[in-house]
Amino acid sequence: MKGKGTRYQNTRSILFAAVEVGVFTAIFAVAGAWPAPDVNEGYYLAKARHSFNPEWCGNDFFLNSGEAHGLFFYLLGPLAASVSLSTAAWVGRWAGWLALAVGFRHAVWPLLPSRIHRLFAAAVFSLAARYTTMAGEWLIGGCEAKVFAWALVLAAWGEAVRGRWAFAWLLSGVATAFHPLVGGWMMTLIGLVAISQIGRNQTRIGFFKPLVLACVIGGVCLASIGLWPAMKISIGVSADVRNQAAAVYVVDRLPHHLLPRSFQEVLVARHLLAIMFCGCLYAALPYEVKRSRGLILVLAAVLLSFAGFVMSLFESLAPSFVYGMLRFYWFRLADGLLPLGLCVLLTQFIFSAQLFGSSVQQTLRRTFLVAVVLAFFTYDSVIQSKHWPLLTDDCISRSDKLIEADSCVDVCQWIQEETSPTDCFLTPRGASSFLWRAQRPEVVAWKNVPQDPVSILEWRQRIIDCFSYDGTIKNMARSTCVLGVSRLNRVADDYGANFVVAPRKSFVAMPRPPKAAYKNSNYVVIKLPIQEHHVNDEGSGVATK
Repeated sequence: MKGKGTRYQNTRSILFAAVEVGVFTAIFAVAGAWPAPDVNEGYYLAKARHSFNPEWCGNDFFLNSGEAHGLFFYLLGPLAASVSLSTAAWVGRWAGWLALAVGFRHAVWPLLPSRIHRLFAAAVFSLAARYTTMAGEWLIGGCEAKVFAWALVLAAWGEAVRGRWAFAWLLSGVATAFHPLVGGWMMTLIGLVAISQIGRNQTRIGFFKPLVLACVIGGVCLASIGLWPAMKISIGVSADVRNQAAAVYVVDRLPHHLLPRSFQEVLVARHLLAIMFCGCLYAALPYEVKRSRGLILVLAAVLLSFAGFVMSLFESLAPSFVYGMLRFYWFRLADGLLPLGLCVLLTQFIFSAQLFGSSVQQTLRRTFLVAVVLAFFTYDSVIQSKHWPLLTDDCISRSDKLIEADSCVDVCQWIQEETSPTDCFLTPRGASSFLWRAQRPEVVAWKNVPQDPVSILEWRQRIIDCFSYDGTIKNMARSTCVLGVSRLNRVADDYGANFVVAPRKSFVAMPRPPKAAYKNSNYVVIKLPIQEHHVNDEGSGVATK
């Protein structure tokens, strides 16, 4: 009878855990259910498909550049190559949200033993992960490598809270295999904090115990799966090329993530307020060893951001050094761990019997605070529902926010049906999903910046050749067509472009627009090169919609 009772309890616990993880997954899906492709899905899933099937868009410049996320491409490549990219995105999204849910539950379990408390914390975490970031990092969203890395980082944080630093190190190593920077920074901080804990005699780690030693060595070996490809793309590249590429990456392409002087003031202010709020909550709560372990890692991540800020102050004195360091995303880990610390602290504060007691008045006060937070979460969920594909047809994917989405989809469909798979295209500067939708190579896309130094410099040169008015990256046209027929033909000849896709507004300055192969209300497709004597006013013989 006792054995049956134990089995029943185990089955019941597993069932409740599965339901809880399912609820967390749904909470995270509320924020991430955007129409495909989401912001980086065109980047990651196109790369994944190409890595598995190199013939797909085989002459695309970006797809043939160096890879820094090999494990993600290895795991997702077969899926991306066997089904539509949209289907692959949704499968990957649900897998990512599920992984985040499991990682989050593992992280907060030792600190929040009640299911109700963990549910409340998940709602707070979902809000904080979107509204307290400073450098534009996100955890909950589309299908890409860092989502799975973040899930493992959350689980590693949970192991650190339990004082199991070796297992935290091992999980961080797996996270590094998926994403060298997300996992790598967590691995670094866990190593430093664990060593400091040992030095202060606050914990004991038997480095020579077989299990601990296996975790330490295993973490390093697993991390190398992600670190080696990231390092290999720079091997043999001169210091000058690396410095130039770092400047392009940090200053020209991703200053909103990497360069503090480019951060939005409102995001910095919200991030700092969240840090101060966490400090106030921590001061109000009684000391607890497990909570302190977790918050030490949060504080370490904040200090890492501070180090990045201090480093950026020397930009004018040593730009090459500063850009070379800032390209490693010093502010990313704090953007992810601060919401985790905040949700734990706020939940413990609100539900603390020591602070609020159990009188009727104190219970009402606690209920009011819980209701306020849940009201914010409900309101935010209603706002998020405006982009849920099952509820609306009006919302466009975030990767299409700079183009006329419906017209671009129509053009890409025509391109798939009427052009050769090897035809290369010049596309509008704001187009981010051309590879995804047209499944044809393109000369260059602003969104698809490569990772290796040599290709980064080539990417910049292509951007300038295709869009720049004056040879700089600050003064650019929406389309190569705006720069004139001779420039368009020269670029097409240099980069092997067979067609150009351009907004119809690109030709307003031309007295006789060139003949089009296809056009709709917003875009036109033109065969390259353009012959002056083939230009006509009516575009006769044009396939049109």
